[in-house]
Amino acid sequence: VALSSTRVIYDGSRKEASLTVNNKSTTDEFLIQSWIDDANGNKKTPFIITPPLFKLSPTKNNVLRIVNTTNTLPQDRESVYWINVKAIPAKSEDAEAKNVLQIAVRTRLKLFYRPAGLKGNSMDGWNKLQFTSAGANQIKVENPSAFNLTFNKFYANGRDIEKTGMVPAKGSLNIELPAGTGKVSEVKYNIINDFGTAGDMLTQRVN
Repeated sequence: VALSSTRVIYDGSRKEASLTVNNKSTTDEFLIQSWIDDANGNKKTPFIITPPLFKLSPTKNNVLRIVNTTNTLPQDRESVYWINVKAIPAKSEDAEAKNVLQIAVRTRLKLFYRPAGLKGNSMDGWNKLQFTSAGANQIKVENPSAFNLTFNKFYANGRDIEKTGMVPAKGSLNIELPAGTGKVSEVKYNIINDFGTAGDMLTQRVN
């Protein structure tokens, strides 16, 4: 089972956003369960996703529709939630007879709500990130832009830092550096754009 994108941008000027679920198998049927939660796994969110449960036959697809049910989300910045799609394989008589273990697979991807009055996209914020040393083996990243920015690659003193994450809109993120990295004078990075691909690399000084 595959999804049509690795992230969903919900344009606040539209009534809904969508995501297509594709069954790539020519033989297997799946039960698809979908829900939206926040970073802490709380399922009480401003969004509903429909249909929340359906069967997906071999080689078929179906469209999930995401609808915002409130007007309480911030209008000066993006909000981020998570879409969860679980593919549960249908039990076959052959699998039961052979005592085969069938595993449900859950895919989790970001849902970015972008208010109607917010112009531009995530690439408008990537060069505005500010970096400061935050003690031994740590860099603080501040994001003054209205967009949530997720690192794809991040290098400190030429060293590849694998564990980074997302810098929230108008917020900050502390990045832990491996022991022995030393004093960092500059960083080199790129971010994931609206289409889920990596943007250009940029070098910035660390204050």
